[in-house]
Amino acid sequence: MLYSMTGYGEAVHDDEMIRVGFRLRTVNNKGLDISLKLPFDLMYLERRLRAAIKKKLFRGRVDVFSEIEVRDETLVPPTRLNQARLGQIIEISGQMKERSVSGQLDVNSLIKLPDLIVAQRVGFRLPEEMEALIETTLNHAIGQVEKSRFREGEKLHKDILERIQVASQGVLELEEACEQRQTELRDVIEKRVQVLLKDVQLDPSRLMAEVVYNADRLDISEEITRLKAHLSTTESLLGSGKRPLGKELDFLLQELMREVTTIGNKAKNEWIAKYVVRFKTSFEKVREQIQNLE
Repeated sequence: MLYSMTGYGEAVHDDEMIRVGFRLRTVNNKGLDISLKLPFDLMYLERRLRAAIKKKLFRGRVDVFSEIEVRDETLVPPTRLNQARLGQIIEISGQMKERSVSGQLDVNSLIKLPDLIVAQRVGFRLPEEMEALIETTLNHAIGQVEKSRFREGEKLHKDILERIQVASQGVLELEEACEQRQTELRDVIEKRVQVLLKDVQLDPSRLMAEVVYNADRLDISEEITRLKAHLSTTESLLGSGKRPLGKELDFLLQELMREVTTIGNKAKNEWIAKYVVRFKTSFEKVREQIQNLE
């Protein structure tokens, strides 16, 4: 089944020790582009969480919004008093008093200084069970994104498959008509050559060679054969369950369009031209839809 690149999902874990929340939004992109922002204390988890995303999502722009609050005070980064800085402040306070500056140095004043109490964040790590819980919560959100992308892809799959099957039937009709047209084409060319050269002596074998040559130039049987092969491959891929499929299907649609364009250029026939227009319109629609696929 096909998966769209557009999706949304979120998941939350909330208990007395930690609250973890992830919200994911995915949109179209040529490759897989992950935007993930974590709290400074947990930046070391980025590689692990990115790997979890890459296991489930293969293409698209993935924006990940996180909320992680560690509530257990024994698990937050430790803090310490900057003794050297405190000593400097006390010394400066004494120097100020010697110059008749009034006022008292107290805890309430000191604790407001940003560099006096230092959080030791570098080297901090959560226990493995907490890291696993964060990853599990992210995986739940990814699962919601997958469901969302699958629902959208299911709609695209149905429409694309119907268009490919209709085109396959149209190619069979075109092939049957072209077999009959080949004989008619040879007769028309031969009659025209004979009219043009009615007073000119021409070797019959040479005349026939010229007729065959010109008829082959307008023959579209090879293009029809390739068109049938590409349509069959496309239909097989649609039913393969393989992921991702967007790039492969896009390549096949390019090949289908190339064959149809060649048929239109070679077959100087109004009836065939109508088939060409029909095929191109359908394939263009399919290609637009494929741009949304993973």
